[in-house]
Amino acid sequence: MQGNMMQVIQPNHTISQSTIALIMKLIKKSYKEEEQQEVLNDIVAIVDEVKRDNRISSELIREEVVEKLKGELATKDFVRAEIAGVKSDYRSLRQEMKFYAIGLGVLIIILQPKVFDFITAFLK
Repeated sequence: MQGNMMQVIQPNHTISQSTIALIMKLIKKSYKEEEQQEVLNDIVAIVDEVKRDNRISSELIREEVVEKLKGELATKDFVRAEIAGVKSDYRSLRQEMKFYAIGLGVLIIILQPKVFDFITAFLK
């Protein structure tokens, strides 16, 4: 039976040698010698199917994560563009505020009573 067990076990199977030995011990207790190889083959096939399903699930999860990350990166690019726009608006607002501050300063100087009287006297 050990020779037959080796027919089932190939490098791409997920079952370790010690696990196969344990399974064979249980199979020997429960099945006739003619059925043992078939039961072992069925168990290995089931484990391989589960492994394949897990691999497919892992690939789907990986693809989903990649898509979400791409969406997140696109969002970050959008945020960066928005920040650049806000910085540009801030710069133009600062320039406007400087203009109004200078104009207000000039008006304050001109509208002082002594300066205002001097200007009105000069214009008469």
